[in-house]
Amino acid sequence: MTIRALVVDDEHLARRRLKRLLGAHPDVEVVGEAGDGDEAVKTVLEIRPDLVFLDVRMPNATGIEALEQLHEHLPDSIRPLVVFTTAYEEHAVEAFALEGTDYLIKPIDKDQLTRALRRAREALWNRGERERSADESDAGEASSPQPPAKKATQHLAGHRAGKIVNLALEDVGCIAVEDTITWAHTPQGKYRLKSALHEIEERLSSPPFVRVSRSTIVNLEWIDHLSPMFSGTYTASLRGAIGIEVHVSRRRARRLRELLGW
Repeated sequence: MTIRALVVDDEHLARRRLKRLLGAHPDVEVVGEAGDGDEAVKTVLEIRPDLVFLDVRMPNATGIEALEQLHEHLPDSIRPLVVFTTAYEEHAVEAFALEGTDYLIKPIDKDQLTRALRRAREALWNRGERERSADESDAGEASSPQPPAKKATQHLAGHRAGKIVNLALEDVGCIAVEDTITWAHTPQGKYRLKSALHEIEERLSSPPFVRVSRSTIVNLEWIDHLSPMFSGTYTASLRGAIGIEVHVSRRRARRLRELLGW
């Protein structure tokens, strides 16, 4: 299997070095390159690479913002794997938490790259196996009746202080992932949720619940105000006893403003 790779970095020399290192791997074909986050998103949508080497710090849109945009445009099954590159390890760890396949610390050496490609090959192979299994399952169930559409949930079960609490949705100001744990923020405090964020999102009515970033869903009824930040992003401040601020990504800010009537 040939891995079609895209190299994204705002420094020409960094792109050239990485392409040279990739040239030592016969199963990797560099099919394109980009110099900033916006160009990276456009190029991915045009050529659909298997793997993207994505610099974290770039002009126009950072690597993290570019990945958020790709999550908006492409489902998991066809979104490319992402290996983040950066000169700062703390930035790499943050980026890796956003579902990057791996991260590389600059200056990248051949051993780092070899390990990253090994993991990428394994991830791509596993993805192919899942797709083949899904195709076989679909073929076997083609004539089976489809289950009814899921109804929006009326409550969430949260865990706190050794108790499972039935949370009223109107009391939930936002749901956010922090250090891989999903939390519901309410006036009474934070409650740990069992399900992943995307599973909870499927069960909620939208609006009032709106996804505002890769890691956060917000209840419109609890938003006090939006504050513009850099690169088209915003901070949403929640009112009352919840009183926290959450990040709104650039790609999701437009819909949020429209829902708020702005």
